[in-house]
Amino acid sequence: MYHHYEFDQLTVAAYQKAKDGNQMCGDSYFVEETKDHFICAVADGLGSGDLARDSSLAAINAVKDNQEEDVDELMKLANEEMKGKRGCVLSIFKLNLQTRQMEFSGIGNINLIVYHPDGRIIRPISYSGYLSGKLQKVKVQNIEYPKGSSFITFSDGVQISSRNHAMIAKYDTVEESFRHLTNTLPPTNDDITLLVGKPV
Repeated sequence: MYHHYEFDQLTVAAYQKAKDGNQMCGDSYFVEETKDHFICAVADGLGSGDLARDSSLAAINAVKDNQEEDVDELMKLANEEMKGKRGCVLSIFKLNLQTRQMEFSGIGNINLIVYHPDGRIIRPISYSGYLSGKLQKVKVQNIEYPKGSSFITFSDGVQISSRNHAMIAKYDTVEESFRHLTNTLPPTNDDITLLVGKPV
């Protein structure tokens, strides 16, 4: 399933596919832009199917409903939602549109790659583990996100070679970048979530 989001400062393309044999994708995501910030969160529920979706959606709804909070608090709120659920891995980044500073926090194997217009590539590191409702240490990183930057973020069902993901910054539009990535994805028997964001 493909979705396209046109905001004032960023354009985002998103693709999701459920693991073969499942009607429901176990991943969930959220993107939003306000006058002050842009926020993106991707959650991957443990396992697959309905129970995985239940966990990932609970985490994403916690982020969506409290997006004015800082990233550290959002991770804590999402973790609280995992009590009695299977659990999930989660990545959140929040960009201040005035200062161009991004807060990032992640736990588990969801990837974020930021492409600066000067050619630099930033790959923040997530903590290992997953959110389970128990006390969980997380780390928030501050990342520069100058105007003209692009990003991709994806769950572990997506396998992208460094040669292919490095092409993202070379395309002018999110559609071209997205088409290049999806055309080069190898077959996988896992849930897939892939988001590409570029400046308008």
